[in-house]
Amino acid sequence: MTAILVTRPRSAGDVLVGALERRGYRVVSVPTVTTEPITFDTGSLAGYEWVVVTSPQGVGAIGQFPSGPRFAAVGEATAAALRARGVDVAYVPATSNGASLGAGLPDVSGRRIALVRASAAGADLPAILRRRGAVVDEFTAYRTLEGPVDSAPILSAAMDAADVKAVVFASGSAVRGYVSLGGRTDIPAVTIGPRTTLAARESGFEVIAESAEQSAEALAAAVASSVPLEEAGDA
Repeated sequence: MTAILVTRPRSAGDVLVGALERRGYRVVSVPTVTTEPITFDTGSLAGYEWVVVTSPQGVGAIGQFPSGPRFAAVGEATAAALRARGVDVAYVPATSNGASLGAGLPDVSGRRIALVRASAAGADLPAILRRRGAVVDEFTAYRTLEGPVDSAPILSAAMDAADVKAVVFASGSAVRGYVSLGGRTDIPAVTIGPRTTLAARESGFEVIAESAEQSAEALAAAVASSVPLEEAGDA
């Protein structure tokens, strides 16, 4: 059976893993990045008109959700995490990325907007909002740690499996973490978007497909379009 290496931890209900397995792939999950929470004053979010959250990890970092602001999520996974905490999500962009969120968020001119996100998050979202007249403050909710040492033996074992046909990356940090753990770069890569594609190519990968949008389902579709399934007896 054709195996796909996914560079994030396997968890119950993981949308990407489920989408790949439904298509007939065997999924090997090896987290090449991990996150570490950073304490910040979540009570101060009450003074903003909008609170924008860019990942489920950011949702988890918020202790108490104030009732005053409207909440926006970068994509459906983040929106689902907010709703699971009882938060009404007022805006989710049609395309799951920071640029689309920044361009489409309504009623921002002159408004105070809080961004809750990772330490290494890109600059496009706050820049777009500021160009549209918003007053933006950034709250670092967690930091991304590349190449967790506990993943080294798991990745080494995965590299020995001859049926791994592609490695899937959902961020540049996942690429760098994979390489730092000794992952092979002669395996084709499938990426979630242009920035991740650039990071993969700079690390020596051949990128055979890029997701049409930043979602787990689209990423799984990119794998399906580029990695043919092999039956157990074909190889």
